[in-house]
Amino acid sequence: MDEMPDVPDLEIPDLELEDYKEPDSTEQCVEDASGGSHVFAWIGSGQGGGRIAKAFYDRGYKKCIAVNTSRQDLDRLDIPAAQKMLLDIGEEGAGKDMERGAAATLKYKQEIFDLMRKIYGTKVDHIMVCIGAGGGSGSGSSLVLIDIAKKYMKFIGHDKPEERVGVAMSLPTRGEAASPKVSFNAYRVLKQVGGQAERKEISPLVIIDNSKIEKMYKNLTVKEFWTTINSTVSGLFHIFNVLSKHASPYTSFDPTDYATVLRCGGTMVMGVSKLDPIKSDGEKKEPAHETKISGAIKSNMDKTLLAELDISDATYAACCAVGGKEIMENTPGLMDSLSYGFDTLSSLCPKATLHRGIYEDEKPTLRLYTLISGLNIPKARLEQFAANIRKEELEGFNSKNPFKD
Repeated sequence: MDEMPDVPDLEIPDLELEDYKEPDSTEQCVEDASGGSHVFAWIGSGQGGGRIAKAFYDRGYKKCIAVNTSRQDLDRLDIPAAQKMLLDIGEEGAGKDMERGAAATLKYKQEIFDLMRKIYGTKVDHIMVCIGAGGGSGSGSSLVLIDIAKKYMKFIGHDKPEERVGVAMSLPTRGEAASPKVSFNAYRVLKQVGGQAERKEISPLVIIDNSKIEKMYKNLTVKEFWTTINSTVSGLFHIFNVLSKHASPYTSFDPTDYATVLRCGGTMVMGVSKLDPIKSDGEKKEPAHETKISGAIKSNMDKTLLAELDISDATYAACCAVGGKEIMENTPGLMDSLSYGFDTLSSLCPKATLHRGIYEDEKPTLRLYTLISGLNIPKARLEQFAANIRKEELEGFNSKNPFKD
């Protein structure tokens, strides 16, 4: 038998993979605490946009980022320092110069994307970009931030990011818009971002018209003004997100219904009316009858914190009635009255698919919440801004448009 040849000792190198342990699968990001059916992430730019985003942070939407060219404005914003980013351009603020705001955002676009990864994580259904139209940082950053947000939604796995990136935009008061520079900036950003919304390249566009708000809240102090307005806007938005999370023993406005309203493109408006119980037959308290409910739904359109809009072209609408348990259980004919109210909204929005919801809580009132989307931008407001702009500037913008869509 032949002898076996000598074989060198087996030497297998140690590999780091042998000691590999699967990392903790828990995602390191900020957790949403809103309690809604959809997880929203917010990014506010500039002073006005930062205030809007902060109002949502206070509602539990903790996936919130604020960016600004002004350190002072960032310091005043009460959100965690790790969720704020200074767009350092060597000077404080953009000085109402949209080009400076755009350039600053472009300079830091990778850092903004990286901060989104850190704060938002992958569990995000929708990103809302918040800006104030009229300034330099917010207005100038708008198109860049929209682009970054779309890329982020694509990055985390959403096939149609244009349906999942929206904008909340505040318009200047009439006093502020008396400045040709402010009007020019507001005109530009409303036309650019509004054009994207109408072409369904973003969804939705929520417009907060501070000029209309001035008329609605005449008695507010300067200190109360911004806090009250932004809190009301965030509250209205939040209500629909929360209602769509909860089942109803009557009729539910479910998450799929909510998604269709959010993702159809165009401008979105919100409204609310409250009906207090009235005495009937001397003793029994009942909410107002069907004509009162119909009137309340119509008045919702006047109580929105937005510019005047033509709602007849809406593509989707939702109306949710929320009443106290006693009202819902003990009011004869209430279902017929609510149905009449829902039909009223359908007649106001004849092209829209209408979603309905009926909910019960412990309050002694009946509230009617409306949400309408797929609208065109407020052309009359656009014309008001244009009237304050020098003719040559307006013509130059409309012919060249340095911020092409």
